[in-house]
Amino acid sequence: MNADEQRKQLAQIVLEENLDLSLVWLGYFRISGSANEKDFRLYAAGECQLPTPQRDLISLALRQLATGHQEALERQVDRERSQHLHDHGD
Repeated sequence: MNADEQRKQLAQIVLEENLDLSLVWLGYFRISGSANEKDFRLYAAGECQLPTPQRDLISLALRQLATGHQEALERQVDRERSQHLHDHGD
């Protein structure tokens, strides 16, 4: 995937999953990302470019965060469904 595609994927997933960009940066930083948050935000906005290894780390952090976000939503739906069944005796 080229640099523009990676950046567009970041923006798309952040919007679709309603993710906090600061959390994406934090996840990236935790897995050895070296860009500071300001440069990360500039990259996300398409105002600067990062080296390929850093973009790959961002993609990895984004996938991890999006997966965790989806799992949390699924758990919430399951809890609500269980509560609904319990409340209605179904």
